Amino acid sequence: MYKVPGSGVAVGTGIGSLAATGAGVAWWVVAGVVLLVAGLILTRAVRRRRAAGSE
Repeated sequence: MYKVPGSGVAVGTGIGSLAATGAGVAWWVVAGVVLLVAGLILTRAVRRRRAAGSE
């Protein structure tokens, strides 16, 4: 396993690699955006269904 010079943290070991390399940050940002968009779509669908059912 590769170690980042001076960090003492092995790359690919979870939280340590996230802090040491920054490469995992983009994945978490993308996952967060996808979850937010999915939540908005589901919320809109539920609101439309409730509005259509109450008429």
